[in-house]
Amino acid sequence: MDKQLHFRKDGTFRIMQVADIQESPIVCRDSIQFLRAALQKEKPDLVVFTGDQLKGYSPYFHVPGGKLKTGETLHKILLPFAEQQVPFLVTFGNHDAQAGLNNRQQMYYYLQYPECMNTMEEPEDCGSGCVTIAGNDGKPAAAVYVIDSNSDRFAPVKPSQLEWYRRTRDRLAKENSGNYLPSLVFQHIPVPEFYEFLKEVPKGTPRAIQAYDSRKGRCYLLDKKKVYGGELGEAPCVPDSNSGELDVLAEAGDVMGLFVGHDHRNSFWGPLHGIDAGYSPCCGFNTYGPGTDRAVRMFMLHENNPFHYDTELLSYQDIFGRKVSHPMRDLFLDKFPATPEQMLQILIKTAAVTGSAAYLMCRRNHKEK
Repeated sequence: MDKQLHFRKDGTFRIMQVADIQESPIVCRDSIQFLRAALQKEKPDLVVFTGDQLKGYSPYFHVPGGKLKTGETLHKILLPFAEQQVPFLVTFGNHDAQAGLNNRQQMYYYLQYPECMNTMEEPEDCGSGCVTIAGNDGKPAAAVYVIDSNSDRFAPVKPSQLEWYRRTRDRLAKENSGNYLPSLVFQHIPVPEFYEFLKEVPKGTPRAIQAYDSRKGRCYLLDKKKVYGGELGEAPCVPDSNSGELDVLAEAGDVMGLFVGHDHRNSFWGPLHGIDAGYSPCCGFNTYGPGTDRAVRMFMLHENNPFHYDTELLSYQDIFGRKVSHPMRDLFLDKFPATPEQMLQILIKTAAVTGSAAYLMCRRNHKEK
């Protein structure tokens, strides 16, 4: 398979972002059916997996033979892409390595496919990489980066990774007569600046989303004036500290946008510090998510207008409507809490309600005596 990507003869190039499949060894039929149909409909020139391909905390990965199940699950996920011979680029999320094989070990499974565009050139960070897209003159005309945002959801991208991006960016510019290549960057976890898309509102405001971690107790709505579109379905789960990644990506003017996954119910995107930033919601049905609004994000690059791109979501509902194979499971996962902190709040409220009911019952029984 030709490892060099090319713009089409009509001057376009189509990218599909696939976020948070989060499959377990018992792979969900709806997930694979959706991915296969999305590929057939959109015919992307490149697929970018932005992490959490695996639901690493699934108990099925943590039984005897669980490590073998990791490879088997990856093969089931990748089958639709191999069938249609679509080139793909991979980075990792915070749940992949929980499946029993570390990211480097998992990368060897991906590299078995001729469609995989990753390399093992980075000794410490196999989840970061860059591919270029050749124009019709055969010269590089655009670039796509993936950056491994690391397995710790509270830690930012490392300074060494930002230096790798700078070295790669500058090398490509030098090879391109000093001109920076228009680029898109993909990773799993959003940067802290994503909160700039939101506005803080009083607790109890209708449809407000409660934040956790360092912003615990604060409530937010999406500021529709700051985004191009999309929805806020959960609080952005961002690192506790800021490594300055967004400013580094914006400093040379080459990056058009930074797109992430991680927060399954979010789909908004907009301008942020001189570049675009946005989400693709989850696309897998074996994890919590936005029902049949699970989606992939499509991008179209234009060779004759290099610093412009178009993007839109393609949802399960767009293809199949609202019918799913396990409606009760999907309804449960649609309402499932997004974070351990939310789960704890639910348990506390449930305990409080149960305790109150038990107290009232005891009082009533005492009075009846």
